[in-house]
Amino acid sequence: MRIREMALTATAALLLTGCSDSPSDADIQTALQPRLEGASCVKASMFNSFPVTLSDSFSSGTSSANQPAFDALTDAGLLAKSDNTYTLTDAGRAAYVQQESGFCYAQGYEVAKVRNIAANTHPMGAAVDKSWGVTVDIRQKPIADWANTPAIEKLARNPENLSEVPKTYHVVVGRLKGEQTLKLIDPRFSIMRGVGVNQAF
Repeated sequence: MRIREMALTATAALLLTGCSDSPSDADIQTALQPRLEGASCVKASMFNSFPVTLSDSFSSGTSSANQPAFDALTDAGLLAKSDNTYTLTDAGRAAYVQQESGFCYAQGYEVAKVRNIAANTHPMGAAVDKSWGVTVDIRQKPIADWANTPAIEKLARNPENLSEVPKTYHVVVGRLKGEQTLKLIDPRFSIMRGVGVNQAF
């Protein structure tokens, strides 16, 4: 009888260990974080420097055909217009990042909710000890007020990237042999961030 009790206790301990071996929500957030960082910006090569004066020439994106884009940024409060010249306002200077050739409106993404964690049954290579398929909701961090204006939404080729509404992703995370740190091992996972602006040349 005593041996049976010990066997049952050992079995229960193994089951508990198996359950606790699943990654925590915090582990998943940490594993995904490097792919979630980075600013989201409204950008185009014609925004590579200011002030900008539009003309009838087609050099460096300063063609007058691009006026609607600059006017949209003016309506959003980022630029001030004088004749055909556009200069940065205080709000524009705060949002403008020259390396991005654009105006940045959010600072990355975050895991809003971990919906499901399940052991991954697909082979992931000899280096992977264990892996899990994870369903997560990911949302953009708070968006600047100027990016929520109709002028910017109309300007953007992909306005859905101006939203803070969470999107659901399916990713694979795992632990490599000899390591305890959870890693993202799904090469397909990426976040489409920022909005591109159509440009006339």
